[in-house]
Amino acid sequence: MSEDAPQLERLRRVLGTPDTAWLLNRLRTRLEQKGSLTGTVTNQSASTAERIAVSRLFGKPVRTGSSATVSLEMLDAQLRRGAWPDGLESAVVALTGPVIGPDERRAERAAWDETSRVLRQVTGVHPQLAHWVEQAERMGTLKRAVRTPAEARRLAGQLVMLAKALPAEGEVLGVLAARLFGHAHALDPKTTLGALAAGLAAALGGRRGPSSAHDRREAWRACGVVVDDLSSTVIALGLPGGDSSPTARALAALSDSGQPAVLTYRQLAVDDIGVCPRVVWVCENPAVVAAAADRFRRSAPALVCVNGQPGAAVVRLLTRLVKGGSGLRYHGDFDAGGISIARTLARTVPWVPWRFDEKHYRAACAAGESFSRFTGTVGETPWDPGLSAAMHEFRLRVEEESVLHELLDDLTDH
Repeated sequence: MSEDAPQLERLRRVLGTPDTAWLLNRLRTRLEQKGSLTGTVTNQSASTAERIAVSRLFGKPVRTGSSATVSLEMLDAQLRRGAWPDGLESAVVALTGPVIGPDERRAERAAWDETSRVLRQVTGVHPQLAHWVEQAERMGTLKRAVRTPAEARRLAGQLVMLAKALPAEGEVLGVLAARLFGHAHALDPKTTLGALAAGLAAALGGRRGPSSAHDRREAWRACGVVVDDLSSTVIALGLPGGDSSPTARALAALSDSGQPAVLTYRQLAVDDIGVCPRVVWVCENPAVVAAAADRFRRSAPALVCVNGQPGAAVVRLLTRLVKGGSGLRYHGDFDAGGISIARTLARTVPWVPWRFDEKHYRAACAAGESFSRFTGTVGETPWDPGLSAAMHEFRLRVEEESVLHELLDDLTDH
């Protein structure tokens, strides 16, 4: 029926008063739970005003006692004869809003269960995302992000698609978004998908959920995705360069002057880098590059710094060097983070350890006097299984700066 204002106001005077509020609440609850209004409802401790209100519904005298009982079939018939011709169920909806019945609730629960099933598929791609999925389900992340289970299921499917594409090998974020979802801005941080995707990327890289633009860039960088092709950089020293491109010529000039080079992902994606040396030394910390530049100047050997978890520019440069015939020798910090970086690098390019094994770790621990202890789990060290056991035994952090003289001596003999 048409819910015009006078008719609705009349219904409110009959069933929407403070003294019938208990009855209206019971009616709505029963409609939600059973999907229909039959039988009776009773208020065992009804006030005098509430009992009077019930008697007025049916035009009968007030009953004695402290309870009030209402026959729902009789109330439905009473409303149809006057205040609300569409009947009791329609009246409850008009006064309290749309009601989701038990069938709809079951269907909605099934739809959300299906959404969870889809989302959990990311753990089949990357088991380390299990905690992220559990947290998302516990906090109702998808339910808060969208309004319907259908939207949430679509979003979960997109996150699974993204998980299958990560880690990427230096792909720009907009290009990745266009390739996967048909829109270059689909993964922008202001979109629902982009915000959730950055959290997934952070979890995949072993990071906490991003709370700033810098965090988001680092989260994507750890997965090999370039937020933009200028912010991802790599530090290098002694790369010979050549005449094949502007970048190669710049490398040649910097190498000839003994200065380190800072290369952007954009340069590495567009330009050739020139000659690839037979051996390229790879370190974790910029301090090693600075010290090498100070000592060797124009005769500096080829040295590349990953500067933490290898980003897109680092991966691009090292991949280029390997394809050009270079062999990589890697050294990093002896702590849980340093080992994680080494494993990440090993999944991207082949390398052999450079004083980064059990023998040299034990020697450093024996010679050092003020090393701090590291926390966290080292995990596997496939290039030297004994290293992991030794690090768990000593639990001493040996940073590159602590063995800098030995590293530079190796470069002297290059």
